[in-house]
Amino acid sequence: MKKILVAVLLFLASALPVSAKDAPRFFWKTATLAPDGIGWAKHMKELVFPEMEKTTKGSLKVKIYWGGVMGDEEQYIQKMKIGQLQGAGLSAQGSVLACPEMAVVELPFLFRNYLEVDYVRVRMEKTFDTLMARRGYFLIGWIDQDFDQIYSAKKPITSVESFKGCRFITWYGPMEAEMLKVLGAEPIPVNVPELPAAVRQGVAEASIGPAVWVAGAQLYSTLQYVNPVKIRYSPATIIITMNAWNSLPPNFQNDFYTKRMVIGWRYCNLVRRDNERFLDSMVKYGVKRTVMTPENVKALMAKTREVWGRTKGKLYPADLLDEVLRHIEDFRAGKRLSMDDILALSHLKGEKMDPARYQELAEQVRKDMAEFGIKDGDLVSLGRK
Repeated sequence: MKKILVAVLLFLASALPVSAKDAPRFFWKTATLAPDGIGWAKHMKELVFPEMEKTTKGSLKVKIYWGGVMGDEEQYIQKMKIGQLQGAGLSAQGSVLACPEMAVVELPFLFRNYLEVDYVRVRMEKTFDTLMARRGYFLIGWIDQDFDQIYSAKKPITSVESFKGCRFITWYGPMEAEMLKVLGAEPIPVNVPELPAAVRQGVAEASIGPAVWVAGAQLYSTLQYVNPVKIRYSPATIIITMNAWNSLPPNFQNDFYTKRMVIGWRYCNLVRRDNERFLDSMVKYGVKRTVMTPENVKALMAKTREVWGRTKGKLYPADLLDEVLRHIEDFRAGKRLSMDDILALSHLKGEKMDPARYQELAEQVRKDMAEFGIKDGDLVSLGRK
């Protein structure tokens, strides 16, 4: 009788439609403004998704709506709240919509380079994990938008005076609007999906944004000048709802944590390389790269520092900025990360990492450092804490 029952069950299973048999246990719908096929999307498909597949052994299926087809980032947040979406890949603007405290890392001239960004990212990953969780989100990854550049159509932007009276598209949120006001520019608010058309139609004559986006939106024929001064670092984030995260079994969560920091860092460096290539390609196409004199850079830094005072305690908590600044000062004073600092973020609190897995991840960090030209002591001091 038992054999007959087993045979019947096997027959019924084989008769099920393929879609029913192979249906994933977890299905997440996510959306992003990023266009499919370049930069962020390319590496997501080639690096992140395969690792998610391995981690969940095929139990998780992620459907991504690329290029703003599900609306703008404010709509993504609303759809996540009502369960129409489980996650989103967010620009700097969207990251602040999800977690207003993220605005602290967007202050003008806060960071000098990506080494400082990565040092602060590791030191404060758990802080931002907690802040996101309070808003109902799990931070899959704090990644990068870019050190955004200044693009203009009619004249180069090379000094504080260049900003005065210049009509700037503003899409980034209150931090950008405040900065443009301080510089005497005229902010023109536009939603991101409408931005390319607004630039082409001459609604404004300048914009601040990432190279990959300007190239992807094919605005390099309209925007004639680019100033690559590091006026601001812009984060990006990948988030899911806490409900979606909590639905995963503990073994999947542990496996994910094991990979998150190391894979995320590699992903960021691939995107950074792409951004440099896109910027170089636009310059080769004919966009003119402008250079600011050291005196003009100092003047711009001094003027935009007013934004710090105007936003502290309003757009972000004052003590959060103090924490960021302490870490930046430590880095500039010569402090570096150890391998343990990085891998401490690669497992859940209270869990111990398997020694073999630790060595595997440590070796991956070393390989990535070599690939991206990061020497021992630039960010991580190998072999010592």
